[in-house]
Amino acid sequence: MKSEISKSTVSLAALLLGAALLPAYGEGMSKSDSSFRDFDANKDGYLSLNEFEDKGKDELAFNAADLNGDKRVDPNEFGRYLARKATDPSRPEAGQPKPPAGY
Repeated sequence: MKSEISKSTVSLAALLLGAALLPAYGEGMSKSDSSFRDFDANKDGYLSLNEFEDKGKDELAFNAADLNGDKRVDPNEFGRYLARKATDPSRPEAGQPKPPAGY
């Protein structure tokens, strides 16, 4: 009987933890989708260099996002670009100063 209570308690704890993390997961997804929609001015489902530049990004950032080189960025490429940008602190955003050498 004691093991049944433990299994139930563990299952309940896992369920509650999953439920607690769900809003954070959903929020992250909607931010990426929202960002793409914000960039996609003509609502064609792709981002052009002009749309990137309109949001203050440069051609270098656009080329980094355009993984297949077709001169347009789809939602998947944009999401991967944001993920890489978020995990690479050594690459400053366009227009931001580069950290001094030795840091």
